[in-house]
Amino acid sequence: MNKRLARTIFFLALIFAAAAFPSVAQESATDETAPALPPAEEGDGTWDEDGETEDGEYIEGEEDGNANLPITTDWDGIPLTGYTRGDQTFTISLGVLFPLFFVSKSGDLLENKLFIGGTGSLAYNYFWNSNLFIGGILQGSFSQTLGKNFLYLIPIGITAGYQFVLRRFEFPFSITVGGMTEQYLTYNGYWMFLKPQASGFFRFNSDWSFGLNAAWWIVPQWSKEPEKDATGNFFELTLCARYHF
Repeated sequence: MNKRLARTIFFLALIFAAAAFPSVAQESATDETAPALPPAEEGDGTWDEDGETEDGEYIEGEEDGNANLPITTDWDGIPLTGYTRGDQTFTISLGVLFPLFFVSKSGDLLENKLFIGGTGSLAYNYFWNSNLFIGGILQGSFSQTLGKNFLYLIPIGITAGYQFVLRRFEFPFSITVGGMTEQYLTYNGYWMFLKPQASGFFRFNSDWSFGLNAAWWIVPQWSKEPEKDATGNFFELTLCARYHF
């Protein structure tokens, strides 16, 4: 009787072990292979068990922690219609000055005794509307003479102009009128200064634009002896950096 009872208990234990073992093995395999998902906290954009973020939005690449987030900048391009009233610019220019020719009062060409020189300027402009602007300029230039001396010209004037805008390209046309100080050795003179000019700029970003400026200088010189009166003609070519504010 005892042997039969023991035999029965042994077989029942084998049957129970066979029934329980697959479930235990399956649970162990699940624990070893299933990735652990971090708990989704409010507003942190992590994944829940359904493959979505806490707020229900899907973000590509979130599984690897390398989500493709939108990139924004503070530059949205420039208005195609131009500027608005109150816009201002400050321009720095550096380049070369070509002494072209000098004309006497009678219309005869005079001998050009100047070599190519350098020039630089600071200019300020204020826009009345999307195209019209006014401003001022302070400029300085130098040129060497045949006698190895230097002639210095320092113009100061007021500017009025009109600007065209084409996408990110800007084309201001203007004319400057003012006075000029001329210094050569011990001589100091003051003359009228007239400068029509045309420029082209590329709008690099919302603050800066860069371009090229071409200008024609007309400098009439009068003296107490009319036969010595003359008009100087110069050509300016400069690189420009313009700050917008």
